[in-house]
Amino acid sequence: MAETSCRSSKSASKSKSATTGKAYVRKKSKSGNKRANHRSTTSAREAAFRKSKASPAPAKSKTTSPASTKAASGQATQVIKTARSFLGTPYRYGGSTSKGMDCSGLLCTSFASIDVKLPRTSTEQSSYGKDVRLNDVSPGDLVFFAERKGGSKISHVGMVTTVKGKDQVMFIHSSTSRGVVEDNLLGEYYQKIFVKAIRPF
Repeated sequence: MAETSCRSSKSASKSKSATTGKAYVRKKSKSGNKRANHRSTTSAREAAFRKSKASPAPAKSKTTSPASTKAASGQATQVIKTARSFLGTPYRYGGSTSKGMDCSGLLCTSFASIDVKLPRTSTEQSSYGKDVRLNDVSPGDLVFFAERKGGSKISHVGMVTTVKGKDQVMFIHSSTSRGVVEDNLLGEYYQKIFVKAIRPF
């Protein structure tokens, strides 16, 4: 049956024998398959090339912040929220409740909301963390002041709540005359008595 099929082809009729015809037909068929495969591969490559030009590669995604930074930001947010809940509370030396509180008492109570126990006085709190330059302060950082201009002995503490730019850095504290309020750290009065800033987280 295979022999008859071979002789029925145009190429097979030119051969001298059935055996030669078979071999010739098989060789031609194999060559034909190679050409077909080549055309198929070329078409696939051209299609892939057109697709790559039509659909640009997606942009690389930005890397996220380290988990430790996110945790610190979350802690700062909670502490600031607690401190602001005491806005308007009158000043009271040695106090740390809504009935009255001093500057270090405000921070002790605020940090307790994240289970952090700060030292009780502003002088002791000034060593709780690492020093930060004034230009680099962030929400949650503690800021310390002297009693008078040019002084270095710490007598007051507050906490940065918002950084709005190079001219406005708000901090919350318990003022002896106004109670718990927020003021601009970069205001002239506080710049004169500013001593240092630390990052407690």
